[in-house]
Amino acid sequence: MYEYTDRKNRTLADRIDDAAQRRPAKGGGTEHDRDTATALLADMLQAAANHGIDLDALDLVTDLPGGCYRAVTRHCDLADRVSTAAERRPAHPRTEQDKTAATALLADMLQAAANHGITLDTFDWVTDLPSACYRAVARHRELADRINDVSERRTTPGTEEEKAAATALLADMLQAAAQHGVNLDAFDWVTDLPGGCLAAVAAKLRLRASQWVTAS
Repeated sequence: MYEYTDRKNRTLADRIDDAAQRRPAKGGGTEHDRDTATALLADMLQAAANHGIDLDALDLVTDLPGGCYRAVTRHCDLADRVSTAAERRPAHPRTEQDKTAATALLADMLQAAANHGITLDTFDWVTDLPSACYRAVARHRELADRINDVSERRTTPGTEEEKAAATALLADMLQAAAQHGVNLDAFDWVTDLPGGCLAAVAAKLRLRASQWVTAS
């Protein structure tokens, strides 16, 4: 591994330790995080050395050790942001699976955004991306919850087959509506779309069952 001692006689590991103390990672950075950040810093400096640039030169323009440490601990920060987003939506049941999936989605979206020079800090000026990722991941489950609520209000509750089909129908209808800027919240002001989906599916399945009995 590339080794370097800066003009203050600090090793790369020392610089990463300094960075960790200046900006502790949310959730607590681990020794593994520091080792990984040190290795990342070493590889980046190895690449810079090919251009005649060392850490002392970079220190005049940027905090590369701090950047490496924050990059390594970034996933933890994203998980915290998603957890915060989940806590702001108490009306919807939260699961660790939802939060893990939303964190992974957020990380992938930010990796793609980075290709265009866009960071999470940039998004924070215009939209709550962590919340959007959490809502997107939890959305299908929320639709199933809405169908379940409708089923429980009916005199004859829907079967599991009916509820699964109604959830799929609702999801497809809302996907089509989204192209026109309309979401389920908007529908809730004017009609019970989940109830309509369950009723339509139940009627279709029961008609099919009736036809099968008549044919047999």
